[in-house]
Amino acid sequence: MIPRMWICPICNQLVPNPVNRKCQNGHGLFDGNIFSSTVEQSAGKAFLNAFLICLGILVAVIGINALIPSHPLGTNGAAYPLVIFIVAGIIALLRGLKWKRQGGPVARLVPRAVGTGLACLLTGAVPFAAGVALGLIH
Repeated sequence: MIPRMWICPICNQLVPNPVNRKCQNGHGLFDGNIFSSTVEQSAGKAFLNAFLICLGILVAVIGINALIPSHPLGTNGAAYPLVIFIVAGIIALLRGLKWKRQGGPVARLVPRAVGTGLACLLTGAVPFAAGVALGLIH
């Protein structure tokens, strides 16, 4: 089994033994733009993780809006997370592009950023387009 390799996006170096999820310079090994820790991961696995997280959030928002009679998010409450997912997907893809151009060890995080970005875009754009086409989102 290949050990998980942590990468510090600030130092742009490999971190073989992180202490409390920090590199030897004290930087956190988490990037909010890809919504996860900066450990190497395949694009497929990152896609699946991000897709399931986005789907869970969407189901929770729809469930909350459906179960509370006063509709706290309004009649189009499910459209809000869809737009957020689209924006988050674009941000993750742009982060992957930045890392690819930057080069070095941080370029090994590009598949994770691309997988996360595509999953967010898919989870947001497809239901949003279907809702607009069917007249469910005004």
